[in-house]
Amino acid sequence: MIIQDWWYTTLLAQQYPVAPPLMSDIKADVLIVGGGMAGVSAAASFIGSSLKVVILERNIIGGSSTGRSAGFLTPDSELELSQLIRRFGMDGAREIWEVPCRGIDLIRQRAADYSIDCDLIRQDSMFLGIGASGAEDVTDEFNTRAMLGFQSTHYEASQIEQVFGGEGYSGAVRYAETYGINALQFVQGMKRALIEAGIEIHESTEVHRIEGHVAFTHAGSVTADQIIVASDKTTKAVSPYADEVFHAQTFLSISEPLSDQEIRQLFPSGDHLQCWDSTLVYTYFRLTGDNRLLLGGGSAWTTFLPEYYDRATIINRVIRDFKKRFPFLSGVSFIQFWPGLIDSTRDLLPVVVRDSDAPYRHYVMGCVGLPWASFSGDFVGRAIQGKNEPDEARYYEYFTDRRPFFLPTWTERVAGKPIVFALNNSWAKYRQVDKDRLVKPRPNEF
Repeated sequence: MIIQDWWYTTLLAQQYPVAPPLMSDIKADVLIVGGGMAGVSAAASFIGSSLKVVILERNIIGGSSTGRSAGFLTPDSELELSQLIRRFGMDGAREIWEVPCRGIDLIRQRAADYSIDCDLIRQDSMFLGIGASGAEDVTDEFNTRAMLGFQSTHYEASQIEQVFGGEGYSGAVRYAETYGINALQFVQGMKRALIEAGIEIHESTEVHRIEGHVAFTHAGSVTADQIIVASDKTTKAVSPYADEVFHAQTFLSISEPLSDQEIRQLFPSGDHLQCWDSTLVYTYFRLTGDNRLLLGGGSAWTTFLPEYYDRATIINRVIRDFKKRFPFLSGVSFIQFWPGLIDSTRDLLPVVVRDSDAPYRHYVMGCVGLPWASFSGDFVGRAIQGKNEPDEARYYEYFTDRRPFFLPTWTERVAGKPIVFALNNSWAKYRQVDKDRLVKPRPNEF
């Protein structure tokens, strides 16, 4: 098994336009720093406007977190619906759940509008319980969805075999309107659409610092009326909110194509599902359009390591444990693996802010999941154009950097960023309550 991002491999079958590095000093109405899902979504909101929009991306478009993701288009990210209800109450949970749902709709609509070939597949989501606590988690999630009027199907352990060929699961909850996607091909397809719409894109162009209205790169600069920073892996010279984001490390692998018989055993009902289990460091998997098995997971030890851990040790263990539950796949080879860094905030919800001291600067950070990034980028782009509905301002209140956290950022200097984020993430998932604690806006903030 070689270390190589499978999504990069799939780019060999496509032709995308060249976006050369920035080599001069230019001006724009809107500058977007970062060309992942959030940055591309923000740029797409300006299509049809008369504004000059520029994107600067230090890699290729989608080459960081977006292009390393598993491509799950589901409202679930690191926070389950029942956990959102505990934190924000019924109404707040419903409003926040709407964010990734709208993000999914945006991705689907843009893929259709611009005829993007990106392996977009309808795949119902299935949350799988392991052990007695897993069965309780599944039941809790099903009941929560029912309370909010969301459709889902609950499976007892004895019923799972009707739709799913795995062993040792204690229950499951399934729901529809979720999808799988090759996110790297999607944003590269959007690159073509954006360039054709007149948006200027420069890949292999890292922003080193932002001073006032000017973003400086090694060989050029962009002076812009409005600046959107939609990049997580930055320094404070680019984003004063850099300490608000840290990564959780996971690993993904891709198999050789499964046979028709293996697919029938994996999904006896004929419905292909995207699945994840109830363990703390969960295993997740789905089929791609060419019937390869995409399998991911990690370990408690590597989740918050400061740097990439790029050996196959962890993913080999994930594969070995997976095959114990699916013995009919024991002969399947996994041909490539790659580490992915999922950028998140301390409480696993995005940070979306407008700098109150420099209200022409906007920041989108820590979007755990493609749908969250899709919505958040579009939201900021529409806010600049005055296109958001009045009631959408509430999302600035949910996603402000001033919302309550278990441990403040200054504790990173004492305990270190990995420990602070691990403790904050755990508190947010299992203990935190935010009802009636939304902050009040400052002038020019929202």
